[in-house]
Amino acid sequence: MRYRRLSFAAGWAAVALLAFVGFAAFGNLDPTPDQLRAEAAAASIGHTAGAYAGLTFALLAGEAPDSEAQPAVETVEAGDDEEASDSAAAAPGTIASHTGWLSQVEVRALVSIYFNPEDVNRAIRVAWCESRFDPESVDLRDGGVGLFHHLPKYWEERAANAGFAGARPTDPEASTAAAAWEVYKGGGWDVFGCRG
Repeated sequence: MRYRRLSFAAGWAAVALLAFVGFAAFGNLDPTPDQLRAEAAAASIGHTAGAYAGLTFALLAGEAPDSEAQPAVETVEAGDDEEASDSAAAAPGTIASHTGWLSQVEVRALVSIYFNPEDVNRAIRVAWCESRFDPESVDLRDGGVGLFHHLPKYWEERAANAGFAGARPTDPEASTAAAAWEVYKGGGWDVFGCRG
């Protein structure tokens, strides 16, 4: 019993230390695009650490995780490992060049580059509503593709206007830039099925 209490206290101390370090690391109020890219890559490590910490506390408290929660933890861990390695290997000028879902931090980093600060949260909500942060997402009703579900008939023009001529609609950075161009110089927020 004493070992269990000691383990529990050590676990809380580790989480408190991680929280302190996390707040110190993300305390910059006006990050540069390079800092946002680094933060996006580090976020996937944080997701994995959080999943392990939550599972550890559940096990230390004597509560076995239910069968529905366990696959979600495994899925997050596997996806985050891929995100971390792919984000680190992303080409300069991109947040992520991999397939699969992006984290909210990765989407926020992209949106912060192309949208005005007062519109960042709204753009993130629109991206979540449209694609659930999956750059490969396709809307089966209207054919919208990508992070912001651009319609194929408008994609080439929007991408070119945003400076991404020839980019695929599944490129998360091109999709975000085209969405921002459309919001500020095109049809506004009304071009999206989701209004945010």
